Amino acid sequence: MDQELHDLAEGYIADELDDIGLARLEQRLGSSEEDRLAFLSHLEVHSGLAWENRGSREPVIPFPSPRPHPVRVWALPIAALVTLLAIISLLLLRSHASPAGIAMVKANLHGLWADGSQVRMDAVLAAGIWELQSGLVELETGTGTTLLLEGPASIQLNDKLHARLISGNLVVRMPKGKSGFVVDLPRMKVTDLGTEFGVSVSADGESRVQVYDGKVRAESKGSPRQELAAGETVSCSTDGRMLSAEFQEERFIRTFPPVGPKSQEGGPLYNHSTLHEVGAATAPPSVSIDGRLTEWDRSVSFLNACQPPYDKTYFVNGMMMHDGRNLYLSAEVGDPIPMRNTSRAGAEFAGGSVIVRLCADRSLGWPLKGTHADARSPNPSPDSTTDKVSSIVMWYDAKSGQPQIQILSGFGSAARRTNPPGWEGAFRKHPDGRGYTLEYRVPWTLLNCGEDPPRAGDQLAGLWMAHWSDEAGRVCRGQLVDVTNPDPAATHGIQPYIFFQNGPCWGKVNYLPMRR
Repeated sequence: MDQELHDLAEGYIADELDDIGLARLEQRLGSSEEDRLAFLSHLEVHSGLAWENRGSREPVIPFPSPRPHPVRVWALPIAALVTLLAIISLLLLRSHASPAGIAMVKANLHGLWADGSQVRMDAVLAAGIWELQSGLVELETGTGTTLLLEGPASIQLNDKLHARLISGNLVVRMPKGKSGFVVDLPRMKVTDLGTEFGVSVSADGESRVQVYDGKVRAESKGSPRQELAAGETVSCSTDGRMLSAEFQEERFIRTFPPVGPKSQEGGPLYNHSTLHEVGAATAPPSVSIDGRLTEWDRSVSFLNACQPPYDKTYFVNGMMMHDGRNLYLSAEVGDPIPMRNTSRAGAEFAGGSVIVRLCADRSLGWPLKGTHADARSPNPSPDSTTDKVSSIVMWYDAKSGQPQIQILSGFGSAARRTNPPGWEGAFRKHPDGRGYTLEYRVPWTLLNCGEDPPRAGDQLAGLWMAHWSDEAGRVCRGQLVDVTNPDPAATHGIQPYIFFQNGPCWGKVNYLPMRR
C-alpha cells in the first residue's frame, strides 16, 4: 500500500475524508484490484486490533456503506468478520470494476494524466476524480454525451449525467433530443437543456459558462436562477454572484485541431525536477533586449529537459539577472515547432510559453509558506496574501508577431495584467528552426516591489515552468516544472503541474552580488 492509499484509508477509518478525498478513494478502488485488496487488508488489520481491544471500548467498523451510520459488527466472531470482508470485496469488485464505467476516451491529442502517464484510447473511466496534466481529451458517457476536456484540468465523474469541474475548461455536447447533463462548478451549477456549452474554473476560483447552442440553466447561491441561450456568457465570482460577461467564440476548444502530415516528435512531455536552487546574477550596467544574450553571465545558467528519449528535443536552458530597477529573464528553449502560440484569452500559456513564478517580498525568505488554498481561507497568512508573489508568463504571439507578457499577482491570481507598460521582450528563432531564445526585462515596479526589490544576499522562493503546444499553437501538449523544494514533505500529495499554487513546493533563488 502506497502512502496516498494509506492516508486515504486512515482518513476513511477516522471519518475525516472530505468529498474530494472520498472521490479519490473511490477512484483508486475502482481502477485497481491491487488497491482494493490492500484497502481491505488494511481494514482487516484495524478490525483485528479493535477485536483485541474490545474489552476497553466498543469501536465501529469503518467499511463503506450508503447508510448514514456505520454498522457495528465488532461483537461478531472472527469467522463472520472474515466472511463480511469477503462479501465487501466482492461488492467492490462488482461495483467498481464494471467495464461500462462512467465514460470512455474517444479521442486524444497529447493527453497526459497528472502522474505523467499517457491517456489511452478507449480507456474506460470509473467514477471519481481525473486530473489531466496537458492535452485535449474527448470522453463519451453512457448516455452519448460528449465531454471535451482541455488540460490542465481536474474533473470528477459522478455518473453518466453528472460531473463536477474542479479546474480547467470543459465543453459539453449532448445528442440531439436529449438533455439533463449537470456540471457542478465551485460556485455555480449548470444544467443542460439540450445544448452545447462550455464551462471553466480559473485559478482564482471564478466559474464561467458560455452557451454555443440551445439553452442551459445556471444556478448559484448568490444570484437568482438564470436560463442562458446561445451567444450568452455568465461568470460567477467567489462570492456566488452571477454576472453577464462577453461572449468569446474561441474561449473554448470545441473540436480537435487539424494535425499536419508529419507527426510531431515527442511522447509524454514531462520531467522529474533536478534543480532545487538557482542563482540570479547582478546585471551589467547595460543589457540590450534583443534575444542574443551577449551581456549575460552564463555562470548562473541552468538546464533541465523532458524525460528521455525526448530530452534532446524538449529542454529549457534558463538564466536570471537583477539590478536595483529590473529583473532579467532569459531562456533557450528546445521546441521542434517553435513560436506558434495562437491561444485564447485566459489560456495564453497553453500555446507554448515560459512561466517564472517568484516571491519578491524580502521579509518572507525561503521556503515560502503561502498557498492558493490558504489565500482563500478566512484567516490567510501573510505569505498567502502578499501581492509581491507573481507569475510572469512569457510567450510569442504568432498572430501579431510580437512578444507578450502577462503578470498575475498573488496566490489568488485575480490581479491579471497583460502587456502592462514598462517591460521589454524579444524572441529569436534558432537557426535550425528547432527552438527559440527569449529575453525579457521586467521592472520591479510591475512586481509590486519597486521600493524594496530583492538584492544581493537574498534567498527567496522561485519556480520555473515551460509549456509546449500542438502544431496549431492552441493545445498544451506537455510541460516542464523545475526549481523545486527538495524536502519530500513539501511536495507530498501535490502534482507538479499545480506546484505554482503551493509556495512550499518552490525552490530557492539566490540573488548574487556583482562578479569581479
